[in-house]
Amino acid sequence: MKKRICPPQICGSALLLAVLLLNSALGLAQTSSRNTESQAAAHMRGLNNSLLRLQGQMQQAGPNDVRLLRSQAATVIAQRAAALSKLIENDPHAALSFAFSPELLADLAATFPNAASQLESHATVRGPVEHWIADYPGLKSSRSIWSMNAGGRSLNLYFAGPEPRNLNPGETLQATGVLAGSQMAVETSNTVQSGAAASLSTNSSRLLTAKKSPREQHWPTLALLVFGFVFGLPGLCEKTRLVRRRVLAFIRQLAICALAFAAVLSSSISSHAQASSCSATGVQNVAVLMVILPGTTIPSYLTQPNIYASFFGATPYSLADYWPQASYGKVWVTGNVFGWYTLSQSSYATMQDLRNDAINITANAGVPIQNYNRIALVMPDFGGGWAGLAELACFSLSSPNGPFTASTTYINGTNWTYNNNDAAEIIMHELGHNLGLNHSNSRAFTDTLGNPITLGALGVAGTSQEYGDGFDAMSNGVPGHYNAPHKVMLDWLDSSNYQVVQNSGTWTLEPIESSPAGLKALKVQRGTGNDDWLWVEYRQPILNYDAGYYRDPTYMAWADEFYTGALIHYEDSLTTGTYTQLLDFTPTSAYGFNDPALATGQSWVDPYTNVSISVQGATATGMTVSVNYGAAPAPTCTPANPSVTVSPLDPSIYPGSSAAYGLSITSNDSSGCPASTFSLGSTQPSGWPTSFSTTSVTLSPGQSASVTMNKTGPSGTPPGTYAVNANASKNSYVGFGTANITVMTSPTTTVTVSVPSTSYSRKSAVPITATVLSGGTPVSGASVTFSVTMPNGSTATQSATTGSKGTASWSYRLSPKSPTGTYSVVAQAAITSTGAASTQAATSNAVSFTVQ
Repeated sequence: MKKRICPPQICGSALLLAVLLLNSALGLAQTSSRNTESQAAAHMRGLNNSLLRLQGQMQQAGPNDVRLLRSQAATVIAQRAAALSKLIENDPHAALSFAFSPELLADLAATFPNAASQLESHATVRGPVEHWIADYPGLKSSRSIWSMNAGGRSLNLYFAGPEPRNLNPGETLQATGVLAGSQMAVETSNTVQSGAAASLSTNSSRLLTAKKSPREQHWPTLALLVFGFVFGLPGLCEKTRLVRRRVLAFIRQLAICALAFAAVLSSSISSHAQASSCSATGVQNVAVLMVILPGTTIPSYLTQPNIYASFFGATPYSLADYWPQASYGKVWVTGNVFGWYTLSQSSYATMQDLRNDAINITANAGVPIQNYNRIALVMPDFGGGWAGLAELACFSLSSPNGPFTASTTYINGTNWTYNNNDAAEIIMHELGHNLGLNHSNSRAFTDTLGNPITLGALGVAGTSQEYGDGFDAMSNGVPGHYNAPHKVMLDWLDSSNYQVVQNSGTWTLEPIESSPAGLKALKVQRGTGNDDWLWVEYRQPILNYDAGYYRDPTYMAWADEFYTGALIHYEDSLTTGTYTQLLDFTPTSAYGFNDPALATGQSWVDPYTNVSISVQGATATGMTVSVNYGAAPAPTCTPANPSVTVSPLDPSIYPGSSAAYGLSITSNDSSGCPASTFSLGSTQPSGWPTSFSTTSVTLSPGQSASVTMNKTGPSGTPPGTYAVNANASKNSYVGFGTANITVMTSPTTTVTVSVPSTSYSRKSAVPITATVLSGGTPVSGASVTFSVTMPNGSTATQSATTGSKGTASWSYRLSPKSPTGTYSVVAQAAITSTGAASTQAATSNAVSFTVQ
């Protein structure tokens, strides 16, 4: 067994170097501080400002300059589209804050029509979705990718807020956000019934569960009913012997046929279920497709025997060895390796496109792809820098041989550069995603002074570390067993294998590795009246897995702690989802989550609820655990920074006008805290007039309040996208929300007035027309006020609204008593832009006519 755990000082240096190299290679955005922004955001801001300046110059440009400005704008728009697409991947919230408003986008498209197709768009899309997890080399970082088929268009979705959870069969996702090419930054999302989405998107695939089909469930029962009816019929017909004699032979023949038909049909359905069902139990039939992009050289180490050994080898490590042991024999693995096959394209917009191409090519080459329920694509390198990529469900797929249901995994062929075992670890991890599992994380907490503690107050999120639980295959350590809550998700542990604990008691847990499964875990409610749980399990170095953690006196004196205490994971309704989160019961040790177990002879008392857990003893065959529910402690107060969100994320204004933002402020103090008053403020943009509908809010723990913040762009502000912030503070606890505001060049608004003649007689009508232009373009919906000054100094006014050609009219009627002499006419126009939250006004020329 390999050593996979290193001394803390070495691991720390190696991790730092890996992170630096990874960030350099991938160009990922750095986390913004309160006063600085990432390099990617600064680049995006610069491109926004450049484009806005060019738009302003177009308003004053002569005919000879328009072509040059449009050429320059096309270059900027192309650069901006690429930068926005990348920003959507790495920071969708920031991407939303740099996307222009729909009104500004319409103006830009009209100003630069040749490059308009590369501008982003605001959209609401509906369609079936697939959820992918991309794991980077070393399993040190990951990315969640959601893809949607929206009306036949493949989109990659990146969520600025929480990702969707627990999508059910028959449901479709509706997402609202910003589209840039095939990338979408999602601002809001919700699930809708697929029928409601059919008119808007093509449901080419749907989410499936691991449940058996109704026919598969009911046919065995039907067969037994037929059997019981036929062979019980003689007893029912005892008083009708003559009838029985005549029909019994016929019925028995019918029964034999019916039973044979049922058996054949059940066998056929069962066989089909093995190929198409995506249950996490039973046979897992894996097709490994070795594929390459055109022009790719196949590495010498990437051979079919090596790949076969990692998936199907009889000795550790391999998927076929791991899953049967970890599932207590509830899962077994079959399959084969096929290839090499050359794909038809050198690049793909989405991973689904690559998968579908691979399926078609291999099926046409003779691979019976429709017989498999797990598809694994192995490539020398499929781009993106990932070690592996896997979807968290099965989907309906199509092939030249017919439809089938399967999950998909991509395994980077470079995982075989060292040995087959390293590749097998990635395979166990990625195929675990295919079963529906997410990562095994750690979750750390601190007290009010910043000191590490095991667990914070109810409702406190703490800090989750991706891959922070290094003790199972869904993390990045030696591929130990999936932990107890994950095994329950997979139905590898059923209700007889774990005890739900809500009252005091003592239990003895078997090692989670031992088979067959007995009592393996406790699910302990954290106090009473909540939905928070502590999963307790016990591990031993049994068989081929979980044996890699051993004591090395040189630098691993803590390693055997893993085998002598209780591993405990936390679950709550707010943050856990399909992840698991390991707790540290030695929070002040120097080894972090390398020694997290609650040791034999130790007790832990929850300072925030009435539960305590004690490990009374442990042997090679079992660990005895006591749980006690005592008197509830007095509520304690754990203050926290409030949350602040700002909306909209990037409104547009003209200089001198204002934008209104909605702020949502939420108190994150623990339930034991009293109500607190949070003061509101804003420092960006510097020097801009700012007002709030209220300057403070008083909130109880968990309570939220809405406040309006107005920002006014000073007259003369240059065009550009400016950073906006808002903060809510209480003593040293401060929460920040960020957004942007885009200032546009004020369009040149003109209004001209005309009359068709210079002289009119009394009792006639004078037709007066006003034409309103903005930036040389007719404006519809502008408000126009006509004013006629008579020779005697009196005035008459009339209001009108411009039509589609930018004109408004007034038929001014002269009466028999109208004074004779010279009349003067002017018009005033007002253009209100909803998107820019401002009004542009202009006064016309004066025209005159005489009345005789």
